[in-house]
Amino acid sequence: MKIFTRQAKGKVFIIYGLDASGSMKGAKLETCKKAGIALAFKALEEKDEVGLIVFGQKIQTAITPCSDFTLLLKEITRIHAAKETDLTACILYSINLFPSQEGTKHLLLLTDAMPTVGDDPQRAALEAAEKAVAAGITVSLIGIKLDKSARTFAEKLVELGKGRFYVVENLEEVDKIVLMDYCGYS
Repeated sequence: MKIFTRQAKGKVFIIYGLDASGSMKGAKLETCKKAGIALAFKALEEKDEVGLIVFGQKIQTAITPCSDFTLLLKEITRIHAAKETDLTACILYSINLFPSQEGTKHLLLLTDAMPTVGDDPQRAALEAAEKAVAAGITVSLIGIKLDKSARTFAEKLVELGKGRFYVVENLEEVDKIVLMDYCGYS
């Protein structure tokens, strides 16, 4: 594993937004869970705080950014895949999870699909990203084996979210990309 160094910019609050929809079942979800544990360990080691939102058709788990590794580990290991993808709910829910205090606020989404919940799920997710930015939150997305239309959507989302977009074709790269993203905002 590559070691990343960070340049201190004050306290960082990061929420790991993990898609636990049915299409993430199996190796994708297990790899993302391991990457979430690595992120929590690294961020907490740096005295930053990590939160967690697990989403599918609805929010399954939501933890405010904290420094409790045991809680994060317990919740990450309990994640299981179910149904559709509601990116909008995850983004909007994260706005209320971040603390009001000053610092860097970053939402890192991991997903393998486009949003599928709602009348116009893509438009709703893009509008949610704009609301996050208005609340001082950046939104990045790690896309796992995305098709062309999903890539186009993800690029728009992170452009509006003032974040970064990463494409993963090889699951073994997920943990490295998660840590690289964290180090870029810390």
